[in-house]
Amino acid sequence: MKKLLLIASTTLLAASGFAVAGDHPSFTEADTDSNGELNTQELTTALPTLQLQGASASVTAADVKQALPEVEFTEEDVANAEPIGEEQYQKIVDAMDDMESTNTVGAIQ
Repeated sequence: MKKLLLIASTTLLAASGFAVAGDHPSFTEADTDSNGELNTQELTTALPTLQLQGASASVTAADVKQALPEVEFTEEDVANAEPIGEEQYQKIVDAMDDMESTNTVGAIQ
């Protein structure tokens, strides 16, 4: 009986972790002003665990790369301080999902 309870608890815990990973709003949902770019407020509302230190109202790939080095932006996006569009947002979400799946989400600052 104890083994069954342990197995059930472990299964539920694992399933809840997988439900959280990938549970992020779409770019369209995050882009509340529908201008095709995310500002700091839109990005941090959509992804509250992403802590952007010192970012201005308009957030760039360089700002996110500083807070989340794991994100795979192109060097060009970072160097040109490209705004966060749909492609960049998906890369942020992918990096965060990877971190969540390896339980390193607490490292996002």
